[in-house]
Order: sequence, then C-alpha cells, then structure tokens
Amino acid sequence: MRRIYILLSQTNTVLARSIRKCTGTEFSHTSISLDGNYEQMYSFTRKYPNNPVIGQMKRETFDTGVFGKSKECLCQIYTAEVTEEQHAKIKEKIDYFLNSKKEFKFNNLGLFACWFKIKMPRKYKRVCSQFVAECLDYACPEIEMPKHFWIMQPEDFKFVKNIHMIYRGKMKDIPIGLSEEEIAERIEKYKGYNPLEFSKHKNKKKSNKKVKK
Repeated sequence: MRRIYILLSQTNTVLARSIRKCTGTEFSHTSISLDGNYEQMYSFTRKYPNNPVIGQMKRETFDTGVFGKSKECLCQIYTAEVTEEQHAKIKEKIDYFLNSKKEFKFNNLGLFACWFKIKMPRKYKRVCSQFVAECLDYACPEIEMPKHFWIMQPEDFKFVKNIHMIYRGKMKDIPIGLSEEEIAERIEKYKGYNPLEFSKHKNKKKSNKKVKK
C-alpha cells in the first residue's frame, strides 16, 4: 500500500483573500502530494508568484512560489491509503498534465463556475481543486467526492469520504516524513474534527454583530 496527501491552504495573496471573502470559506488552494515528504506535490497555480492572472500546472514546494511567502498561512492536510496500482494511476494522470502543460492553462472562468456550482467543462483549463479531484476520481473510486470534479472547491475536500485529517496548523509547522504509527496517532487525534466548525464560527460572529446593532 502507498499513501497520498491532500493539502488545503489559506495563502495571503489578494486573489486568495478575495476568494475566501466571496465564498465565505476557510481555504482557497488545493494541492496533491504523492509522498509524505511533499517532494512530489502538484497543483494548478500561478506561473509567476507575483502574477495572479497567468497560471499553469506546476510542481510545488514549501520554499518557492506563493508557498515560499506563506509560511504563516493556515493549512489542513488529509491522507489516504491507496494501492500501488492506484498510486501509479494518479501519477499517470499528473504526468499527463505535466507533459501537456503548454496546452493546459489556469481556468480563471472556472473559479466563478465553481462558486455558482455550474459545470463548465473546458478541455485545457483547470483550477487547483478541479485538478486534484479529477486525479482522485480517475484513480480511486472509493474516495468519494461530494460534488462532480468540475465544481469542486478547496473547502469541499473537508467533506470527501475515505480520506483522513492528519494536520491543521501553520505551513511552517507541517510534519514531514511521518511514520505509519505517527499517521495513525494523528488520524485518531483529529477524528472528531467538525468540518462545519469554521462556518458555524462565522455565522456566530454575524449573529453577534446583529445583536450589537
């Protein structure tokens, strides 16, 4: 058996803050890693760190790009056990995107389509959450999405079935290279996590504001 890892992040770029404000969600970016050292981590993201318009499929690291400027950002990590065959299929899908990255571009229009839950298939366009969900959908049918991959948003990964949360905290404190025993301990630690917690807190704050008025 092998493991894959799904990273949700709350980077502090203007676009990321705008997405969270418009959608009322906690996270604005999704990445997938094929190893627990996060050396094989991929997503659709900015081609150039300071240009929010031009994006493409990229290998990501914690020390470069937007992540390199976001050490204090909030992250949440999930993991799932997969077979050797499933792991190979996910890598096959990722390689397809990497080998075709001149054709594939960031799906700017798809951001709005996801917000409004409109399926808008675009052959050579993806956003980060569409890409990760498509990889999982292609290789791991037991990892059940709450929505079709065309309308998945980063926040929706909190509700994916058969993946397990192992971390919530700052990007700079993400644990690298966990053993299976440590992963099991972390799954146990977070098994009571309520994915609606942020929304409830947000709604409570709104209610308090109304009372004060």
